[in-house]
Amino acid sequence: MTIAGITDQYGATSNLLHSPFGLTFNFNNTLYIADYQNNRIQMYLPSASIGTTVAGFSNGIQVTNSSGFAYPADVVVDSDGNIYVADSYNSRVQFWSNGASYGTTIAGSGK
Repeated sequence: MTIAGITDQYGATSNLLHSPFGLTFNFNNTLYIADYQNNRIQMYLPSASIGTTVAGFSNGIQVTNSSGFAYPADVVVDSDGNIYVADSYNSRVQFWSNGASYGTTIAGSGK
């Protein structure tokens, strides 16, 4: 059963993923996915078929600054809704406070 994205299709629209890697659920069963090749974190509310970009850019662009990612490999969400992302090609871990439009490097030095 597919719970996010569409089987055998990839892309950067809100209903598609491109090489999803890490994922996590929060206490409300909201799904967060590190959408690796789209350089973003997608959030899927329970029973939703369309995701929302909560970190990075919805169009999938790759960046090295604090407003996005270069191939995010994993994601964790804490009880306050803060997001922690393993930003693999930027060699850092980014912290995004709940609702933020940019992150802060908390580990690694980036490229």
